[in-house]
Formats: sequence, C-alpha cells, structure tokens
Amino acid sequence: MKKTLLFIFAAATIFSLNSCNGLKKMIQNADDINYSVNPEILEMHAGKVAVNINGNFPEKYFNKKVTATITPTIVWEGGEKALTPVYVQGEKIQGNAKVIQYKAGGSFSYNDSFDYEPAMRRSHLELRISGSKGNKTAEFDPEFIADGIIATPELVKMQGASSVAKDKFIKDNPDVKIATINYDKNRAELKNAETKKDEVKELKDFVNEVKDDDRKEFVNVELLSYASPEGTLEINTKVSNDRSKTIDRYVKNEFKKIDEFKDNDFFKYLVTEEDWEGFKTTVQASNLADKDMILRVVNMNSDPVQREEEIRKMTATFEELEKLVHPLLRRSEVKVNIMLIGNTDEEIKELFKTSPEELTVEEFLYLGNLVTTDQEKLDVYTKASEVYNKDWRCFNNLAAVQYRMKDYAGAKTSIEKAKAIDANATIFNNLANVYLSEGNVVEAEKNYQSATGVPEASLGQGILAIKNAQYKNAVDFYNSNNCFNAGLAKLLNGDANGAIEAASNGNDKEEALNYYLKAIAGARKGDTELMYNNLRTACTKDSKLKAFANDDVEFIKYFEDDTFKSIVK
Repeated sequence: MKKTLLFIFAAATIFSLNSCNGLKKMIQNADDINYSVNPEILEMHAGKVAVNINGNFPEKYFNKKVTATITPTIVWEGGEKALTPVYVQGEKIQGNAKVIQYKAGGSFSYNDSFDYEPAMRRSHLELRISGSKGNKTAEFDPEFIADGIIATPELVKMQGASSVAKDKFIKDNPDVKIATINYDKNRAELKNAETKKDEVKELKDFVNEVKDDDRKEFVNVELLSYASPEGTLEINTKVSNDRSKTIDRYVKNEFKKIDEFKDNDFFKYLVTEEDWEGFKTTVQASNLADKDMILRVVNMNSDPVQREEEIRKMTATFEELEKLVHPLLRRSEVKVNIMLIGNTDEEIKELFKTSPEELTVEEFLYLGNLVTTDQEKLDVYTKASEVYNKDWRCFNNLAAVQYRMKDYAGAKTSIEKAKAIDANATIFNNLANVYLSEGNVVEAEKNYQSATGVPEASLGQGILAIKNAQYKNAVDFYNSNNCFNAGLAKLLNGDANGAIEAASNGNDKEEALNYYLKAIAGARKGDTELMYNNLRTACTKDSKLKAFANDDVEFIKYFEDDTFKSIVK
C-alpha cells in the first residue's frame, strides 16, 4: 500500500514538473519571439494613437498545452494604460484563441488604438505576457517594444485669424451742385426769370459757401448745353453752341470775383446738338399715353432724321411732346464740382481724445486701422461701439481685437452683439474663432463653413483639418499663406522642405515655435546642422522648449548626443 502511494506521489510530481517545465522553458526562451511595431515610434493623429504589432513565435517554441495572454501596455511616468489583450494557445488546447503550432511556430497580428494624453509623450510600449499550463500560471518578463509617442500635431496653434470689417472712409469727398437754365425754342437768350429760380439762387449760395470754407475746395465747373431733338441738325447745332456761349458768359460774370472762376482751364464744356438720350429719359418718366410707342420708334431708328419724321406722323403725340418734353430739353446745366476736405490723421486722433462723438463711424473704423497697438485698437473700437451701437462693424472689430488679446469671453459677447445686428460671413468667422478657443469644434466648424468668401476662415478650417489628421486638406486650406500652422500642416503631410519655407516667411516667423518646427523638419531630414541651429534658437527664444524638446521623440536619435544635451539642459 505504501509503495502504491509512493508511486502515485512520484508520478504526480513528475507530471507537475513537466507541466511547469514546458511553461518555464517558454519563459526562458522568450527572447526568441520576434516583435515588430509599425511605425517603430508610435504617433498621435486626431487625438488617437494607433498600435500595430506583429509577433512571430519560432519553431518548437510554443508548448502544445500552453495558453498565453499578451497585453500591450503603455507605460509613462506616473501612469500606465493596458490595451486590448491578444490570446494565443498551443495546438492541444480546446479554445477560441489564435493557435500557435509547436513544430512550425506561428504568428499573430494586433491592431488597436487608444486616446492620447499629453503625459504619454515620453512613454514606452511593452508587452506583458501571462502563460498558463494546466492549473499553473506564470508571468513573462515585460517585453519593451517601442519608445515614446510622436505628438507633433498637438503643436497646432488653436488661434484662428480674426476678420476685421473694412471702413468706407474717404478722406476727401466729392460734392456737386447743379442748376438748370431753360431757353425758348431755337433761342439762346438768357431769360431773366430763369436766373431768379430757386435752384440758381441755391447754386450761388453754394459757391459762396465754398469760397469761404477752408474745408471745401473748388474742382471745376462743367457747362453742359443742349438742344431738343426736333428740327434740323443744322439749327440745333447752332442753337446749342450759342447756348453754351450764353451760359459761359453768365457764369463767369456772376462769379468774377472768385479766383478760380477767372481761369479758363477751370471750365469744362460739353455741347449736345440733339439730346436724344435726354429725350428718352424724359419720355420714360412722363405720363404720355403713347410713350412706349415713342420709345420703340427711337430705338428702332438709328437715323435722327428718320426718328423725327416717324414721331411727327403721330400728330397728337408730337403736340404733347412739344408741350411736355421738348421745353425741358432746351437747356444749359451748370455743375459746380467741389471737394470736401476731410480730417487729417492727426485731427482724427485728436478728436478721438477730445470729442469722440464728433467722429463719423467711418472715421472711427479708419482710426482703428490707423493705430498700431492692440490696446489702442481696443480703446477705439470700444468707444465706437458705444457711439455707433447700431453698426455691426464696431462690435465685430472690437471682438476681433479682444480675441487677438485672448479675452475670449469679451470677444464672444461683442461678436454676439454684432451678429444680432447683421449675421454675415465676417461675423461667422470671428464667432467660429471664439468657439475654437472654447474647444467647441462642432460649432467652430459650422461657423467657418458659413463664413463663405472670408479669407481668414480658411485658416481656421486648416486648424480643424490638422486636429482631424486631414493634413492634405489643411495644406490646401492654408494655400500660399505662410505661418506656423501652415508649416505644421506641410510637415505632417510629408513635406519637410515646404514646412521650413512656410515657417521662415510668415508674419510670425520670429516666434520660437517656428524655429522649433524647423528643428523637427531638420531631424526628419537627417540634417543635424539645420536641426541644432533651429533648436538652439527656439530654446533661446523660449526656455520652456528645453524641457519640451527633452521629451520629444522627434529627436530620439539625438537624446544621447552631447550637442543635443547642451541645448536642452
């Protein structure tokens, strides 16, 4: 009986040892397993990190009675994240896992993704394997298979480009005063009653006001004389020219004490022998019963003689024309053209300080563009929105400056006021920028799409394209614009040289991040001189980039390089 128990105990011990030995041997030879990760350094795109692992078990390695759980795990300082496990099993195991043959060996492929966290930049990917044989379980040593996560897309500047409403300011504005003198049929004598008409009196007053106002200047006087189109061309030519001489003498005599009126070059003359255009306009505006027929006759006959003959055949109608239309066309017009001299830049600035309510809205908006600092612009647009609170441009431009100064709450309040007055594309772009600052990508994208025709909107759309890993689209949105984000889009789209060009030629080219971007481009090109020169400049301009670069696996090949260490220390 004792022999029997001893035999059973010995057999169980041998079985247990064999069971453990199969798993133990796999653990001892774990280095024979080949793993590859694609890409070799993990990358973040659109907030996600894709993991692609291929594993290959060699021949006569995987015990027929072993099951294994392989858990890819991201490990970083202060945290770790286990990904979806892979299950594999030996050929004698009854289960649903991937079967690995003992003699032939086998392989597995793994694809997964996880949400990126900034702390993961300086992390590593390891495989944690747990093996089981029978009721025995053992842990393999963790297998380190990838170092770090490239998170260059997160460098994107989440600052859109504000769209500023343009002013319609014209410093010197033209003005004109017109008076009409009418004549009798085929006559050119000036009638006394005509010179006493209200419009002639108003013209005289206008001229005298200009003469005495140093903010108004004479430009010229146009003297336009006409003959109505009835009668022969010979008669009409003579009478229209005579009328021109009459009005010329009258005006020069009337204003002979004004210096400008003494200069013959000050006067411009136009004589119209037969005023068919005036005829058509007057007929169209009249209540003549046959006016449509008259206009058809005029338009169908290019010969003036033929026109008149056809119209004269309409006897009753022609008599109406003689009473109501032709007398209005027998005339001379006096047009006094002047220039209203606007405030100078300095005068506008002074008025803003002393009497801002005296500025026009166009002067306010012009001043907002004239001053240089954001604080000055903020002051101008704030006051403009108080004085002209019905003009959307004042609130829009105020919002644009507030946004640029990173007062996002203030910008949102102002742009909402602008939108309440006139919801237009310029406003939608600025509203999208505000939503972008709040992290509301959905509303930002919707408003950018509504900002049709606003050039700045494409820059905001470029930001969203980068965030969504649509790098080719981002490049297209930025088009020929040179700035940091445009360079980043090109780099992420595989164009390192284009990235360098965009980062070197924008208005923001002297900012530290542009040099940092060029350093990354240099690293990707394998151009160490380009990389170090730009990384050194970037870290000099912004010392916080030293620590950032020290953890940036874009430079992982150079982490142990003395030059790199000296720059980021």
